[in-house]
Amino acid sequence: MRALADQAEAEAAEAEALAAAARARARAIQLRREAELAEAKQQAEKKAVAEVPAEAEPDATASVETEVPDAPPEAQADATETADDAETGETEEPVAEAESDASADAAQPARRRRRVSGRLRRPSWSTLAASLAILVILGALAGSGYMIKEHHDAVQQRQRAAEFVAAARQGVVTLTSLDFNNAKQGVQRILENSTGSFKDDFLKMADDFTKVVEQSKVVSQGSVQTAAVELDSMTRDSAVVLVASTSEVTNAAGAKQDPRNYRLIVTVARDGGQLKISKVEFVP
Repeated sequence: MRALADQAEAEAAEAEALAAAARARARAIQLRREAELAEAKQQAEKKAVAEVPAEAEPDATASVETEVPDAPPEAQADATETADDAETGETEEPVAEAESDASADAAQPARRRRRVSGRLRRPSWSTLAASLAILVILGALAGSGYMIKEHHDAVQQRQRAAEFVAAARQGVVTLTSLDFNNAKQGVQRILENSTGSFKDDFLKMADDFTKVVEQSKVVSQGSVQTAAVELDSMTRDSAVVLVASTSEVTNAAGAKQDPRNYRLIVTVARDGGQLKISKVEFVP
């Protein structure tokens, strides 16, 4: 900014110098015109004196000398007016040009200073503080929205996992709880809690399975110790559940046998709004 101000002052000084030079030129022209008029007047007087006869009387000479000056004032006035007009015409043009140049030169730095000051104007601290506050608020809102969404997704995921685990528990308990006295009802419960390929396969062997249960003369009561969902496999409509189950077997005489432990990989799928077993794998 200081450099621009110095440049403007230098340009203004240059404009003033140009104007002073123009005035000096006008003054020199005026002085030259006055000198030329004075010289013309002297030559006219000398010429008038030379034309007077030598033998003329003193009175005639005096009259001539007095008459000669009477005529030149008009010519002098005309010459003066002409010279003044010429000088004015010649002087006004340089002065006007110099003044216009000086005005233009003085206006250009002012415009340049305005442009530079407009470009270099810094925002106030209040503007910066308000902008920073807005950015902080927007960041906080975005972070809050992201956290709310993540929390909502996590809650939904836990709810779905709990639903799949409950369906797997129910299916395994139904599958491992059989009574030879009610074998057909037990098989029917298994079919009602199954879907997909498991239901199709079990339906084909349902009669044979019923006969085996009836002939075994045993009662088994299943329970689930633990179950967990494989989160990588879970979707909205299906999931793979790992189940650890135990079945207590009692024969017709009432004697209890050793509990039987099972580890199963159960696939649960949604069927008409209800979660059912679609696949069962026994893990050794």
